[in-house]
Amino acid sequence: MAESLEASPAIPAPPCRRLRFKGMYVYTDGFHPEAHDDYDNTIFWCQKTLKDIGPDQGFVGREDCREGSRPCYEAD
Repeated sequence: MAESLEASPAIPAPPCRRLRFKGMYVYTDGFHPEAHDDYDNTIFWCQKTLKDIGPDQGFVGREDCREGSRPCYEAD
């Protein structure tokens, strides 16, 4: 009997180690690790440039800084 192989969901790359956001420095009572893709007002910045634009002149963000193809991407 042949077993069917189910398609496994793609695992996203880890974020760049230079990605920063305010939530890393603010302690609250609740922790909500799940991201809301439909509305995300989190401010991100790059630790190298200290701006919302990375060294490669690309935008800095939760999804933008998970691309290993970016020349500035640094994995942990």
